[in-house]
Amino acid sequence: NINIVDPNMPTQVNPQKQKTAFPPNFVHSLDASHMVLSAIECKIAGLVFASVHDSYWTHACDVDKMNTILRDQFVRMHTEPIMERLKAEFEERYSDHMLPVASWDYVNSFSFEKNGALKAGTQRLSKTTREQRRQLVETELARLHLETCEDTVGEDMVQQQITANDAELAESMEPVDLTSIELVDSETDPVGAARQADLIAYTTRINAGRIRDERKAIMKEHRERVSRLRSYFTRQAKAAKAAKAERKPRKKFGSVEPTVESAEPTSKPQVVTEAGKLEAADLDAINSGVLAQDSLDTYIETLKLDRDLQIDRLQAKYPTKFDRPLIISLPAGSRAAEVEQLKLLIKQGKLAGRLVKSHRFDKLTFDDLPAQGDFNINEVLQSPYFFS
Repeated sequence: NINIVDPNMPTQVNPQKQKTAFPPNFVHSLDASHMVLSAIECKIAGLVFASVHDSYWTHACDVDKMNTILRDQFVRMHTEPIMERLKAEFEERYSDHMLPVASWDYVNSFSFEKNGALKAGTQRLSKTTREQRRQLVETELARLHLETCEDTVGEDMVQQQITANDAELAESMEPVDLTSIELVDSETDPVGAARQADLIAYTTRINAGRIRDERKAIMKEHRERVSRLRSYFTRQAKAAKAAKAERKPRKKFGSVEPTVESAEPTSKPQVVTEAGKLEAADLDAINSGVLAQDSLDTYIETLKLDRDLQIDRLQAKYPTKFDRPLIISLPAGSRAAEVEQLKLLIKQGKLAGRLVKSHRFDKLTFDDLPAQGDFNINEVLQSPYFFS
């Protein structure tokens, strides 16, 4: 049989083997470093030196000298910040390195009626979202790298079915205060975090509807207010024109001298005050002389600014965005019990989202080093158990 291997093709990575293989290899490299340091010092001291891994030889007359050299070089090497340097080297060398990761993501995918009730029935989404289509090649490469992959991306994108408990779930949904909400830690309580994510998503959707409805009401009220003002001043202009026509001098038939009909001065038109006509603020502006026919356009511009300010305040009153991503990721395989619990709650209609098996590349990160122990490395110099 002939096997052709392309070294550039992605191959499966066994995380467990990677974890168990590195520590002994690293320790072997430290043994080799100690051997090299010892060989150099033995040469400087004029000793004949031979070794195989961690077994060292010299002439019998020089064994004590070699023993001292071995201990000194061991202490010298291990007083250096070996682990700190290793971590710094890894962080620099692999700063742009990405690792394939498989995880179960809890995603809010439910929708609501206008009154806030959950829409009945299972909502099926497309097999791939726009973002996943954009990253399709990367996703497939990550999936090929992982031995734990069992399903295809398309199959995993199907939403978990919500049963007939939709009504119970809808009744349990209440908007929350997004400005003072205390977030649940998804690492320690993924179910609680998923429930909270449902409430946050529900609140943002409800708030979006509130903003839409109140914006329409504000716009309608503004249009009607402007319309009433324009109608009022139109009627006032017509009344003033009619009054002026009545006061115009008239000539009597056959007379050269014009005579003016006596008439009582026309009184100032009264401002309408009936409910539903003009706003109280507009009436005050007219009666005080602030608002007149020639200043109507400027006054309306002021009303527009006030209208826009009211609309802008709606976003602060009803937040529709939340800084925390409403996606809870659980590593595939390592938290199987919690994943199954989420699946059950979704199936029972107690959670409104869905679970998605995702495959992606995440940036490689390194944990902080544990605290150093209290062992004094200098004890090696006097211990009868080292290099004896």
